[in-house]
Amino acid sequence: MRQYGIDHEVAHSVKTVECGESLVDLGMYKSKVVIEIEETSRKMQRLREGSCMMRTSVAQRLLKAQALLPAGLRLKIIDSYRPLRAQRKIWRQLFNDIRKRPGITDIEAELETDKWVANPDKIIPQHCTGGALDLTIVDRHFDELSMGSQVNTAGRKSVTNAKLTLKERKNRNLLIIAMSGAGFANYKREWWHWSYGEWGWAYANGKNAIYGPI
Repeated sequence: MRQYGIDHEVAHSVKTVECGESLVDLGMYKSKVVIEIEETSRKMQRLREGSCMMRTSVAQRLLKAQALLPAGLRLKIIDSYRPLRAQRKIWRQLFNDIRKRPGITDIEAELETDKWVANPDKIIPQHCTGGALDLTIVDRHFDELSMGSQVNTAGRKSVTNAKLTLKERKNRNLLIIAMSGAGFANYKREWWHWSYGEWGWAYANGKNAIYGPI
């Protein structure tokens, strides 16, 4: 499994050679995967239900990942491309939540927020390139598999290699095998966050990024 962290040195050490690949709507493949975009991102993009934007090659690799899952299981997309204004709003929401913790300063809250959501004032947000995805797995009844934590929940069990129950680890490994097998890289603090083509993927693979911000 290719993994990376998020910090300024990593983000700024990667060269980006934009390939110009267009965004596509994964909604055309909604019979194969489940699409349930996070509300803030969906409203900011004015997306209709069942729509999901990402780079063309990302969509193709995602379908490959779906094919690597056992029968009866489907990938569920929580978020993909986000416009910059949506990224700023999501960062601010988490910052405000963290700032409410007793005894925490603005600087400490900002540093903690940066661990979980890319700060658009400091680095290129991966979701704004069209190359990053937040996703999980559902069964034939559309129930999410137990992964140890919910998508977009900051905490100890959100780390991809966290200590889990046998069932949680088995389920999480299904996602790891499928996404790794399709060429995606994982952000190590978030088991649900995978990417291809942008700076995180490029750093994990020792390559140039091919997707910049859209």
